[in-house]
Amino acid sequence: MTSADEGRPAGAPEDLAHVQEVQAAYILEHFPDAELYPQPEPGAPRAGDFTYRRGHLVTRHEDLDRVTAAISGPGLLGVSTVSQPVAGLARIRLASHPSNDPHADHEALFAALDAAHDRLGPGIAAPDHLVSITPGVACPATEPDYEPARAALRPPSSTKACCTGDGIRVAVVDTGLVPDAPAVHSWLHGVTGDDDLDVAEGSLIHRYGGHGTFIASIVRAMAPRAEVRVHRYFEKAGAIYETDLVRALESVLAWEPDIISLSAGTHTWRHHGLLSFQAFADGALRARGDRTVLVAAAGNDGQDWKFSPAELPGVISVGALNSEWDGRAWFSDYGEWVSVFAPGQDLVHAFARGEYTYQERPAPQRAMFEGMARWSGTSFSTPVVAGLIAARMSGTGETARAAADAVLAVARGQSVPEVGPVLLPGQGCPHA
Repeated sequence: MTSADEGRPAGAPEDLAHVQEVQAAYILEHFPDAELYPQPEPGAPRAGDFTYRRGHLVTRHEDLDRVTAAISGPGLLGVSTVSQPVAGLARIRLASHPSNDPHADHEALFAALDAAHDRLGPGIAAPDHLVSITPGVACPATEPDYEPARAALRPPSSTKACCTGDGIRVAVVDTGLVPDAPAVHSWLHGVTGDDDLDVAEGSLIHRYGGHGTFIASIVRAMAPRAEVRVHRYFEKAGAIYETDLVRALESVLAWEPDIISLSAGTHTWRHHGLLSFQAFADGALRARGDRTVLVAAAGNDGQDWKFSPAELPGVISVGALNSEWDGRAWFSDYGEWVSVFAPGQDLVHAFARGEYTYQERPAPQRAMFEGMARWSGTSFSTPVVAGLIAARMSGTGETARAAADAVLAVARGQSVPEVGPVLLPGQGCPHA
């Protein structure tokens, strides 16, 4: 990581702690049943490693009886109710603490998780984590910056005629699609999706509005004839509980996508990963065989700190290169668990039109956007890779998994020291 004044990474927000606190406060405002882990001390900044659903834990259905017994011993609250949010997974609601104290409920939940861990082994039970496009300093790494509308006159094509993504389906699971974007931007013609609720009538852009549209624009830049659909599941504060997201992904699979692009994630309790996604990968996703791959953002903490679901086996995890493409972006997570790095800093793509009020900067600022933006984050390196896989599939006829393996082999063949495997626009086509 490069450094600037007073040790701050080049290009980073001036006060990362302030950004983390603003983001955490926004999520907690919209999810009253959510809590931070670890809980901050009184008067300390409200930021944590992850956010979770208060009073709930998840386990595989086959382990339910053993987990129920393990968390019902002396000094533990025991089980209130059990539900099955998705096939193969059980969600347990614990009995409330008699004091009705949220802090006591927090302590009781993690005492139950510790009991299950100690008696039955690691990873057998976990919190119901909140998955977000911006947990801490994650995805995106920055707020969008204004880019003149004339940028729309530069078609962002980065592929060969034989590798256009024609006939390949890419599902973008995100905040939705700005309704008029396909009509405004020629390269988005034919892109479909749910309306982005964070782009309001009256020319106001709310927090994280335009995020899904920006990602769809990047996919189309890599694979201009791919069939792209933007699914809106991150409706509140750019977040959703993992069990709800996995249920949504099962419905996405009904569309039979070749590639799922997911620019969201979270850190997890004891670094065990997202149990819901493990059940999804072993169940509904595995049933698709080699026909569907999941590409996910590696997160923007600037650390070797595993981010889930990107770090799970079988998922293609994507870190970000800097704006010169010759090193890691200051914000990108890294490590052997990251599959590939692609451009993700200062990208210019389709956005919403209207006024945006910045929330993460020290002084109040506003900008009037004209349909384009400059944005950074592993949120945006992820669709670069998703689009390159789509481009290769259309040029070779390979399955999604075979095409993904092929582009990752290209990336490993041009690894950059102290970064890792690297993939650049245009490299999805074997004839490039």
